[in-house]
Amino acid sequence: ELIAELREKGYQVVLISSGAVGMGCIKLGLKQKPSNLRTKQAVAAAGQSQLMRMYEDLFGTVGVQVAQLLLSQSDFLEKERWSNVKSTIYDASSLSWPIINENDSTNTAGIRFGDNDNLAALTAVQLEADGLFLFTDVDNLFTANPRVDPDAKPLRLVREPWALEVDTRAEGSGMGTGGMATKILAARTASASGIPCCMIHGAEPKRSLGFLDFAPPGEGEQDRLPATLGTYFMAMDVSQTVGDTRRWILSLPTPGELVVDDGAARALGAKNSLLPAGVLKFQGVWKENEAVKICYSGNEIARGVINFSSDDLSKVLGKNSSEFEELLGYASCAEACYRNNIILTTPLESLLSIEVVPKPRLSRGYSEVRGQSLSIGALDYLSEIGS
Repeated sequence: ELIAELREKGYQVVLISSGAVGMGCIKLGLKQKPSNLRTKQAVAAAGQSQLMRMYEDLFGTVGVQVAQLLLSQSDFLEKERWSNVKSTIYDASSLSWPIINENDSTNTAGIRFGDNDNLAALTAVQLEADGLFLFTDVDNLFTANPRVDPDAKPLRLVREPWALEVDTRAEGSGMGTGGMATKILAARTASASGIPCCMIHGAEPKRSLGFLDFAPPGEGEQDRLPATLGTYFMAMDVSQTVGDTRRWILSLPTPGELVVDDGAARALGAKNSLLPAGVLKFQGVWKENEAVKICYSGNEIARGVINFSSDDLSKVLGKNSSEFEELLGYASCAEACYRNNIILTTPLESLLSIEVVPKPRLSRGYSEVRGQSLSIGALDYLSEIGS
């Protein structure tokens, strides 16, 4: 009924729905979700047809035709396949109402999105949606689980989803995929692409109508949201061009994490590339052209497609680009991540406010500083970025 009403208002809606395993448990008379992967896939195969039959019947009562897309993370790994999925959803939206679900009957751990909150956020980013709605079993996001913490306070407006810290350790219901932690991550993903996110009680879906024309109050203004409406996550002010490539990067798995120094973090804020000399350390194992998280001072600030494998990056950390060919045995680019292959996940202003303490320029080789032998290869980063 809600989707039919939105359609009359001129909106296009994509529904991300789990339920294949849960519906399969009902169909097969199982009292709880199976823990064995193969059994879960078999139950999902039985439940998927039942789930879509239910949707066909329900949407038929309001005169809406539906279409189904079953996806896996592998559909998002290659830019061409990602673009094809995007086009299919757009075309399906013009002919019917798309319902998207993870392909639980065939997907394995290595190609799973993991939860539908993540899939919903990535789909919203892919489609350049105007908003993302996440349905849950509470009225608001709370500072902690209100079922176990009587001091938990509701959050109606979250101005900075990328900096939000709440206690999400307590578990929710056992039939769904994901929990409050995954919804916060989904809100952060959408926010990084300039998309606001609303979290609403699933038993009251029409509360989402109250967000359609909602204008967030300015800094210092009183929140204008009714306590029972839900929680609104404000979108990040996207100051860089977020085209298809950057939206695609947000959908990629991140097997590694780079920790960068002050100068590199500020350089990203100035829309420059990331150089290996600005990477202090890293963790994880990845291949060339995979995506990594870029972190500064304990927080993720960006994501990027990296030009070096983890093995090769370890060889060039702190080195001048003129040494790369000798160290690697082949001619390589100077950048760890090209500027066009980086998307910021924190406001640009926070990066530009970082103070960079000038480092002394030393000659190549070794120098005695306060009685200790110091390799100065990393100091060449200053000349690399033109500081």
